[in-house]
Amino acid sequence: MLLIEQQRYPIESVPKYNFSDVSVDGFGLPDGLAELCLLSLRKLQKQQTGLTKIDDSYVLFDPSSHVASFEIIPLCPVHAETSVVGVDVSSIRIGETVDGVLLAIRGAVVWNVHHMYHYLRLGPFIFHVTENNKKQIFSLLRKYQNDLPIELAASDFVHLQTRIASVLERWIQLNLCSASSNTLILLDGSLTAGTPDAPESVVAKILQTARTKANTILAFSKFSRIRFNGQALTEIALKGASPCLVKVDDFLEGMSNFKLLGNVYVARFSDEDICFRLDVDRDLQWSQVLDAVQKLVGNDVFHHGHGYPETLRLAHIYSTFTANEVIGMQRYLEHERELKISVRPNIRRLLFGPFGKGPEV
Repeated sequence: MLLIEQQRYPIESVPKYNFSDVSVDGFGLPDGLAELCLLSLRKLQKQQTGLTKIDDSYVLFDPSSHVASFEIIPLCPVHAETSVVGVDVSSIRIGETVDGVLLAIRGAVVWNVHHMYHYLRLGPFIFHVTENNKKQIFSLLRKYQNDLPIELAASDFVHLQTRIASVLERWIQLNLCSASSNTLILLDGSLTAGTPDAPESVVAKILQTARTKANTILAFSKFSRIRFNGQALTEIALKGASPCLVKVDDFLEGMSNFKLLGNVYVARFSDEDICFRLDVDRDLQWSQVLDAVQKLVGNDVFHHGHGYPETLRLAHIYSTFTANEVIGMQRYLEHERELKISVRPNIRRLLFGPFGKGPEV
């Protein structure tokens, strides 16, 4: 039996773009990923339901700082033609069985060349993660991230959702850095290393490969838990003229147990009070960083309301699962694996009526 939740999945509306029907030669998949995806589903039989709580993990920075005066660096758009690529990966839980959970993972690559947007989707990959196959999945993760802590093998199997998504995302990033040259590669997240989702050796290899091919990685974070004197990191550039950068990396030394493989900036690309954390490879010279960011401003589209790179925005949209896609995957499992779909009652609503807010986990 396949148990699904009574909840709404967002449906993003995507404007019309001049996407062309293109493919990337040699863009294969990690060895064993597709096979493991299919193998986990082959063993899925008609079962009863079971529930498991999923806890989200995140990297937390909470440094303290003396009163500091940050230099605001104005940006001047450079319109020299430069390719821009955005990468993002999404994962979602689509149901539960008595033995485990059903997850879907998908990656998207969007690139802007000659002012034309192209995209490539990888997935969705549907996994049936159970206590019996979690060691097999963990072995695949260790193959691509050798410094994953051994204790993760014995952890709650539902945490593997983020691990699997992270492996696919890092693998796509590494392949893009190797296949591209003189390109701005936009990533969703930071260049912080030393976490289960971002092992130092993996992030360092991605940055080194990018440098070898004259690529520049720009990692954007929409939110940051770094604070200075109680003020959020992404608020310190609100008084600066747009577009601008504020370098804060000098104030972060020794403040975290995690390793920062990129210099940290606050970036503002619109007149609205919206800023982003921007990490750039710390092995690059300041002139290279400034040139890369100014080329991004001159080549990509930034909506005046939020100032987020359009290439990376589209990568997020095309990796995110819509309601129709989730229903389609559930119906596929129902038909191909002879599962009976049962809707789980919303316990919060049963207990608290209209006051039962929040997702069922």
